[in-house]
Amino acid sequence: MRSSQLCMNGWLLVTRLRYTEQFLDDASTIYSKRMEKRLRLTLQMIEMFPESGSRNLPASIIEAFGLQVRKCAVGPFDVIYEYDPSSEMVILHGLVSQKQAY
Repeated sequence: MRSSQLCMNGWLLVTRLRYTEQFLDDASTIYSKRMEKRLRLTLQMIEMFPESGSRNLPASIIEAFGLQVRKCAVGPFDVIYEYDPSSEMVILHGLVSQKQAY
């Protein structure tokens, strides 16, 4: 896993992102610059507001990643992640096609 921190306007955010190999593999399949930008913006939003993701998950996501995960839409994908408030850590598990998830 890899970690990152975001610094905005001199403020260091406490929440850290950790990228699983699966997430990095999934993200490497994105070839559209527009989609890459949308994904980066969504990851920044998750980093700033880690509890903002939905817990309304299809059974296929729960089966693959467990009950603790959240999703955040970046059409046509959902970013699947979990947030541990005690360690201020977000673990990015993967990008899942919204069509395949349901």
